[in-house]
Amino acid sequence: MTTYKLGSIFYVLWGIMHIMFAIQIFMLNIGDSTFAVIQNIYNDAGPVSTPNELGNVINAIMNQHAWNLLWFGVFAAVIGALYNWHNSKAGYWSNLAVVSFADLGFIFAVLIPGYVDPMIGIWGPVLWILATVFSTLGIKQHRIAMENSKLQAT
Repeated sequence: MTTYKLGSIFYVLWGIMHIMFAIQIFMLNIGDSTFAVIQNIYNDAGPVSTPNELGNVINAIMNQHAWNLLWFGVFAAVIGALYNWHNSKAGYWSNLAVVSFADLGFIFAVLIPGYVDPMIGIWGPVLWILATVFSTLGIKQHRIAMENSKLQAT
């Protein structure tokens, strides 16, 4: 299997994982459990607003986050399957940019401060790094092959 196809597989896996996380967040927010979880964590902080108002705002923000995760995941999986699988430069740059920005935000805002167990939170960044490495190798190998074929033609 070529390196860029491995990169494609890792992008698709990254996408599927984020789609699954989005569904989990949506399911969590079907009930009013998000506010209850956050209230238990920060029960000594004092009320910022009434519990119902704050709970509704937190649920709305979590649903927006789930929406974003869903579409990041769909984007990465579709671009990975349709473009990275064929070593497309447009697919390479598209997934590199979108997935990198998504995961860097997660790494700096959630993972490094320790809001998530690193053994659980590291899997997205690991898939991102593997996808980036193998996709980059595929693009570089293609460029080298093209340069060599030009040299042989002259």
